Amino acid sequence: MTSIDNTPAQPGTSPRRAGPLVVGRDVSADSVLMLAVDVQQDGSTTVLRLSGELDVATADDLRFHIRAAVEAHAPQRLLLDLSQLGFADSSGLSVLVWAHQLMSDRGHQLRLHHPQPQVMRVLHITGLHTRLHITERGADGAGRATGTDRRHSRRRTAPG
Repeated sequence: MTSIDNTPAQPGTSPRRAGPLVVGRDVSADSVLMLAVDVQQDGSTTVLRLSGELDVATADDLRFHIRAAVEAHAPQRLLLDLSQLGFADSSGLSVLVWAHQLMSDRGHQLRLHHPQPQVMRVLHITGLHTRLHITERGADGAGRATGTDRRHSRRRTAPG
């Protein structure tokens, strides 16, 4: 196991974390952070904790950080913790679809973890909840997996 800064972790120690990466554009001295990304590596899983908003202003920055994490660590599973992400627009959703494809092409998995209700609603409206691997937070606080592990393909029927 290595840390985010590529230094070997000592056996028997907990995973190392990088500090939060703030992405997005600061348009004024009084502006609020648009998106913060906290990265943690734990064995074959890389966790990116997102907080703030994932929209047209922050989508490309998140794409950069996902690509960097995948190239640096080649994780078997990339887990995006969305429990502190309050908003996602179509630009943000396109990054999630891209990351899913990036991991699938490597034979690995992207999982969206505990999206807030506003984000989950957008995933349902777009139908992405049936295509992406999502762990929802149930009413009791326990995780519940949704999404699909099936490959969707079109089959041609013979004329008949």
